[in-house]
Amino acid sequence: MKGGKTFIVGIALGIALCSLIWLPNLYDKFLIARFIATAIGLAILFLFALIGKKCWKVPNTPVFYIYLVFTLLCGCSILWATNTAEAVFAFSTQLLTPLIVIVFYSLLSTNKQPTQKALWISAAIILAVYLFFTIVQLDLVESFSFDQLYRVSGISGHKNLLAIILFILSGFLLTSFSIFESKLPGWLTVVVFVANVALVVLLKSRAVMLSMIAAVVCFTVLLLTRSRHCEEERRSNPEKRCSGLLRFARNDAKRIKRGSRFTVVASIMIVYAFLTIGLRWFADRSVPHTSEKSEIEHNVLSTSSLAERCLLWDKTYRIADKHPVAGCGIGNWQIDFPETGLNGLYRADVWNINFTKPHNEYLGLLAETGYLGLLLYVAFLVSLVVLSFFALCKTQGRKDFLYGAIVLSLFVGSSVNALFDFPNSRIEHIIWNGILMAYLFQLIANGKQKPLGKGWNIVLLALAVILITVGGFRLSGDRNTFKMQQALKANDWKAVERYGNQALSVFYSIDPVGLPVHWYIGKAQKQTGNPQAINSFRKAYHEAPYCKENLNDLGLVEYHAAHNLEKAEFYLKEAIRVSPNYVYPYLNLAYIYLSEGEPQKAKEVADAIYFDEHKRDVMKADAVFFEPFNADAVRQKIDADYDAVIQLRKTINDKLHK
Repeated sequence: MKGGKTFIVGIALGIALCSLIWLPNLYDKFLIARFIATAIGLAILFLFALIGKKCWKVPNTPVFYIYLVFTLLCGCSILWATNTAEAVFAFSTQLLTPLIVIVFYSLLSTNKQPTQKALWISAAIILAVYLFFTIVQLDLVESFSFDQLYRVSGISGHKNLLAIILFILSGFLLTSFSIFESKLPGWLTVVVFVANVALVVLLKSRAVMLSMIAAVVCFTVLLLTRSRHCEEERRSNPEKRCSGLLRFARNDAKRIKRGSRFTVVASIMIVYAFLTIGLRWFADRSVPHTSEKSEIEHNVLSTSSLAERCLLWDKTYRIADKHPVAGCGIGNWQIDFPETGLNGLYRADVWNINFTKPHNEYLGLLAETGYLGLLLYVAFLVSLVVLSFFALCKTQGRKDFLYGAIVLSLFVGSSVNALFDFPNSRIEHIIWNGILMAYLFQLIANGKQKPLGKGWNIVLLALAVILITVGGFRLSGDRNTFKMQQALKANDWKAVERYGNQALSVFYSIDPVGLPVHWYIGKAQKQTGNPQAINSFRKAYHEAPYCKENLNDLGLVEYHAAHNLEKAEFYLKEAIRVSPNYVYPYLNLAYIYLSEGEPQKAKEVADAIYFDEHKRDVMKADAVFFEPFNADAVRQKIDADYDAVIQLRKTINDKLHK
């Protein structure tokens, strides 16, 4: 008994630690810290299993093998990815899920009740911490407007990611009705769940609200199905108490099996068609056509939510069109996305905000792994959900049914949320999603499992060590990037170059907002007169060929340092194509033409700049939203850019009228 309690507490504290840990002085305080903590936790488990000569188990079901094939395809895409470092890390992050599934599938198979209690304790600990930080942050906001609410992120780094993890954890606490004899934990859980639902509504996370609706619908359908079958059993045998669903006869079991197969195939086709055809049709007809705020605001959809997402989705489909078979490589959406052009995206085109995710996990997979990768993932996801539903229809125990219904409903809600956000890029969500998957695999495997040989402990331990190694390099890169940003604000260019070089590694070349580290190094070298700046910008171009900031600087140094007008024109025009509202390549290209004695060409470039007084006033009004802590400095920069455009046109006119 004592050992069982130790086991429960150990598992609970381990999951809580991996889900909560964060590190200061990092550009992203949550991602790398939790990635390393999770990898270390897995390594310890695999090491103990190796020492104790224990065998892990995996579900012996085609659905699990489909998921492994999909994971293998993601790993292979590293070979053709534009940026290998980002591909390696993205795959390392994704590799956590099958490892977590193996661990918790094995634990649920051998120690079901202690593991379920450990998971409940973990969810309670983590939820308590999240609620504490959320309530404190809510108390600090000035109002409940969208702008202010985005400052409420708990310890997730983003409002919507906070809302979805609150929903999953509070929903998971409802399993107390299945695992505890006392009614007190159950009713306390109901109070906590209702409070969290109210909190999610208060945070105005519409994507999570849809997820909750999907989960409630799924749970209701399961309950109605159970009630109907119980009623049928009572009618057929009034003396028999219904302890589960209808006990199927042999012919009924065969009919259900055929029906489940047909439902799986039909559902896969419907979902795949929706993601590849239906959603594309919707996105194509819902996107704004310019980057001007006025048009986007008057669009039927809001620029801060669905309109912007639709445009991101539309451009993501264009990436898939260029890489239909194998995709652009896992983790490389942010690298290839600007190639489709930032026109229409007000925040990215006008305000120079970089998008690193398409706000739709499925379309991200489509772009990064191609139509084949999306098909494999949809086949896995739909099969897991549908077969779990049919498995629950055969569950006899009321408590087992309730536990499975809650888990399946949460998984469905999480899957719906992935249509609008990017939860699978956060480690805490990966952990809990893997736990939900492990239980659903238990349902559909129905006892059919395959023990892994003892030699697999070495393989799994080696994988965990590799993940720790990758995490260590990313931690070093992230820490030095943070220092580099601090030096950049202080205009300490020597420090920028030094920290940039320290951040670089085979596993780290792009900062958390999608800018190549070599670009920072090139800027620092350019400021200090280092002739190596052009090489740094060229390396940055290799790592991120559509980064508008680097294209602009590379074009400039190609002209002034390498005296190559043709290349300078190419890079500056490419920067203009990528971001039509990015002012600096226009200015640089126009002045290059003036230096070459071609004022007419310079005039054509200057005339293409859209930067009038109205646009200046709109941008200055938006400065509070986009730069709340440095709005005055941003307004000064906007005025300076506007004055530079006016001065350029005046200079060109003077040249033409001489």
